[in-house]
Amino acid sequence: MPKPLALLIHSVDSSLSSVSKLLEARDFSVHVSRSLEEAERVFSAFPMDQFKYVFADVTVCQGGSWNNLLARARANTAELALVCYHPQHTQHLYGLLGHPLSSAEEIKPGSTNRLPLMIGETPQFHECLKLANRYGMHDITVLITGETGTGKEVMAQYIHSQGLRAKKPFVGCNMTAIPETLVESELFGYVRGAFTGADRNKKGLIEAAEGGTLFLDEIGDLAPVIQLKLLRFLETREFYKVGESSPRTSDVRIIAATNKELEGAIDDQGFRKDLYFRLNSARVILPPLRKRREDIILLVANFVYQACQQFQKPLKKISSSAKALFLDYPWPGNIRELKGVIESAVMVSDGDYVTISDLPMNLQHYATGHREEIGTKAIRNIEEGERHLIEDALRQTNGNKAKAAEALGISTRTLYRKIEKFALTMTAES
Repeated sequence: MPKPLALLIHSVDSSLSSVSKLLEARDFSVHVSRSLEEAERVFSAFPMDQFKYVFADVTVCQGGSWNNLLARARANTAELALVCYHPQHTQHLYGLLGHPLSSAEEIKPGSTNRLPLMIGETPQFHECLKLANRYGMHDITVLITGETGTGKEVMAQYIHSQGLRAKKPFVGCNMTAIPETLVESELFGYVRGAFTGADRNKKGLIEAAEGGTLFLDEIGDLAPVIQLKLLRFLETREFYKVGESSPRTSDVRIIAATNKELEGAIDDQGFRKDLYFRLNSARVILPPLRKRREDIILLVANFVYQACQQFQKPLKKISSSAKALFLDYPWPGNIRELKGVIESAVMVSDGDYVTISDLPMNLQHYATGHREEIGTKAIRNIEEGERHLIEDALRQTNGNKAKAAEALGISTRTLYRKIEKFALTMTAES
């Protein structure tokens, strides 16, 4: 008896390999389509009544073509189950398949709080997530380091969301945004009469985060006297409000972050060695975007979706040349810079695609100066996409070249030529 079929339709910019593996583990034959045209060909190549599930990406499956395809599918099999999802919000797919939520999922059972979306498939990023998951389950102080714009606050929110404090407050503060003379009163609070203008008692950040997590960004810029008081709090959980003589206690987790090399700051800028060792006992080092280029297109797809939602525009695609530019550009501002570029491009783009001409001038100038490399990468991206589709078709048809060619909508002769061009070594039936 043939295996039941599951059709997984998702955009070229998303990766749902884990869903495919889960379905295959449940003895389904999984067919992946990157467009409605591909889905149509898959439906045509196999008996319709063998399909038991269709997992439909709502960014792809819309409009009259989709409605016609779905109507025809349901007319031919009464047992067809349709599951719609957005590729960046896939938590219910894992739930339906009896699998725990992955690191990229957003909602905990019984919670209305949205968790930060962690996007990335590179080994470096997954190492960070593994550490974050482990630290999240234990109530310890964590230090997050990395270049500006690498997502340190998002990682802090993620660690907070994994622990027992997840339903308690998360309070974030950039220490460089507070004048040095006010840092102590902002952090610890003050009592009435503590100084001129203190006409009332005020809670500090520590009290505001009671029971939850206090995130201190750019901790490397703290003045030595504040460093000492923070160290005392980490050791004893006691602090003094400005103008108060009796200590208070607070149950707060501290997550700190900096883009500085604290080891060097100990000697050069007066960062306390004892505080450094206290913070460095649990550390997550976020890689810069230039070292996780495989994640760039996934991040772009997410930012495009968010920007289109925010500006109420139809979902846009990214041209091949723009993708090649994104992959070639060094991104000195990291993820923050990438997000800003995408938001700007979506706002000014008039067509269905975001192209190089929609990007800020500095990226256009970069593209002009690297035209040959970017053109070569654009062609390579197209060819890699074509190779991926052919490999998928051969795998989904168990190596049957005739069926694979039919599913792809090309002749068998063309398929043989493509197999030779890409030097595919998959054993296939003729």
